[in-house]
Amino acid sequence: MQPTEKIKLFGSRDFSGNFDMSIKFIKQNFAPIARGISYLIPVLLVAAFLMPNLFKMYYTLGSSRYNPNVANTIFDDYSVFTVLAAVGGYLLIMLTLFIMGVYVISYMALYVKSEDGVVDSKDVWAKVSKVALPAFGGAILFGLAVIIGGILCYIPGIIAGVYLGFYLYAYINEDIGIIDSFQRSMDLVKNNFWVTLGYSLAFSFIIGMVSIVFVVPFYVGLIGSMLQVEILSSEIFFIISTMILFVGYIFIYSAFYMAMGVMYYSHRNKIEGVDMETEIDSIGSNNYPNNSY
Repeated sequence: MQPTEKIKLFGSRDFSGNFDMSIKFIKQNFAPIARGISYLIPVLLVAAFLMPNLFKMYYTLGSSRYNPNVANTIFDDYSVFTVLAAVGGYLLIMLTLFIMGVYVISYMALYVKSEDGVVDSKDVWAKVSKVALPAFGGAILFGLAVIIGGILCYIPGIIAGVYLGFYLYAYINEDIGIIDSFQRSMDLVKNNFWVTLGYSLAFSFIIGMVSIVFVVPFYVGLIGSMLQVEILSSEIFFIISTMILFVGYIFIYSAFYMAMGVMYYSHRNKIEGVDMETEIDSIGSNNYPNNSY
């Protein structure tokens, strides 16, 4: 198989340039990244198993149309253990999404430093294990900033999310502290706020539309249960449809981290001019199509 050409992530690009570069990088690296994060699937299976059967609740709600007394029994099956299990399931989902993001960013960091664009999954997981704990602390701070900003009428939360959104990229790529990574993210977004916001919204919309296919079985279960289709309200169908939803999301949204990573390297280049160094290092290499002269 012919080796793929390494993509130059550092470079001066506008909105469309970053968009095209993101699509190119995702097409080239989605498969190896997906293989790496596939180890997280068992955790998602546990999370799906811990979730309370919402289909059964909708089945009961559907029954209440014919028997009003049934509505009073909706929450009878939800004990304290069930609630705690659900909380544990949601925490596992959040943890899995966090690890997925750290993996993708670590992969891109190693990709940039590689000679041929080939990254070993073992090296990525080794890097993840080194940065995960401090990065998790940063994720808590980031979440608090966005939540507090959201409470203050949404707009401050959006501003905080955009300005601080590159903190994890800066922390993993530039070997700086968590607090410094937040300041670094603000420096990268400064004078680039609107293009960063528009870029993130564009990819969020695209990825959200693609992910709809994984939501279909879940909504089939909800609607079917409401219409009193008993087989669709079963525990096994709920776990299967929930598993499809979770696994689909974790793979599809890895593309969002890749796209934002491309913009991160573009913003860095505007400040550091890194592409000039890489151009000099590439002189005489076979990466140039017109090197005969």
